[in-house]
Amino acid sequence: MAGYDTAGTIQSVGPGALSEFKENPNFWIRYLSPSPAADCVNSSASGAVNECVGLWDYSTSPSLGVISAPEQSHLSGSSAQGQADAQQYMSSLAYLRASVSQLQYPSNSELWCWLDQEASTSLSDGYWTGWASYIYNYAQQTYSALYCDPDAAPPNCSVIDNYNGTSSICNAVWSNEPEYTSSCSGGLASPPSWQAESCADAPTRLWQYVEQGVCGYSADVDLDLGAPGYNYANYCLYLTAKP
Repeated sequence: MAGYDTAGTIQSVGPGALSEFKENPNFWIRYLSPSPAADCVNSSASGAVNECVGLWDYSTSPSLGVISAPEQSHLSGSSAQGQADAQQYMSSLAYLRASVSQLQYPSNSELWCWLDQEASTSLSDGYWTGWASYIYNYAQQTYSALYCDPDAAPPNCSVIDNYNGTSSICNAVWSNEPEYTSSCSGGLASPPSWQAESCADAPTRLWQYVEQGVCGYSADVDLDLGAPGYNYANYCLYLTAKP
């Protein structure tokens, strides 16, 4: 089942996406602080409520995934830097949930908390262990996960593959490659068959298969697909009622 990620607010981009793709997504993925380049869903209590109204109105299941995109230079830094960024991320999550009482952890108690690593960025062992261990210890429901290009020059997979069975485990990879730049006629309703890049050990569970702006698409969303056997909405926050 396919969904969207966006750096804009759901209530602002949802109508255009619905007009273009003719149906609503199974999930949305939005940014929490620290994400200096994006509109964050936790920017204010009223903003969080408005965003969740948009989530309710513009999705087939009101499921909200979360990602943090710190300054990319941080990712090659120390364990202390990783811990500090993760602490801000989880504080943003707590603020969001306190602002919208209807927003709950997934029923399987497994919220994948994504860290954004762009292809040109190096990920250090220290940063990852500081970041992932803080996510692991924050709550029973928070699970560390990484958005990356698995086939980009290391270190990315070479770091996260080292920590299976530890508090720094990477529970899921969200691959941003390969991305379609043509033959995108399936859009949201008929995504391509699963072809996401993967790491050796950390499992790829989500694939960003189309970026905003390609194939003539104008809506301010990227298109994402859960791995075979995985409904990504099950690993998201969800609304029990419209705020």
